[in-house]
Amino acid sequence: MDETGYCMEVERTKSYLEEILPGMGYILDSVTFTEEAGTHYLRAFIYRQDEEDMTVNDCAMVSRRLSKWLDKEDFIAEEYILEVCSLGFKDNPSEGDELYSEEIGEETDEEIVDETDEEE
Repeated sequence: MDETGYCMEVERTKSYLEEILPGMGYILDSVTFTEEAGTHYLRAFIYRQDEEDMTVNDCAMVSRRLSKWLDKEDFIAEEYILEVCSLGFKDNPSEGDELYSEEIGEETDEEIVDETDEEE
């Protein structure tokens, strides 16, 4: 069991995402299930295989597919908020630190692109 006590939830979600994400053009960094101020959060952190910048639409597309699967499987007893984030949107350090080993000590420049209005 992991430190949050939700190993099964994390592992089952992780397995599903590792199965579907490559076909969608994404790679999974990590999945967490935490409780913050009495609210549970299921978070999946992803990035693009083509190394292009992540957009809000990228996260939304994966979130919609994951949400449908979670609703169908219904294996998480607690109420929770689902968040699919890119590594650029995440506030805490990556659990997949190997992704950044070459960039340690280097400056970074990120840009958040919101394309949600463009596709409606």
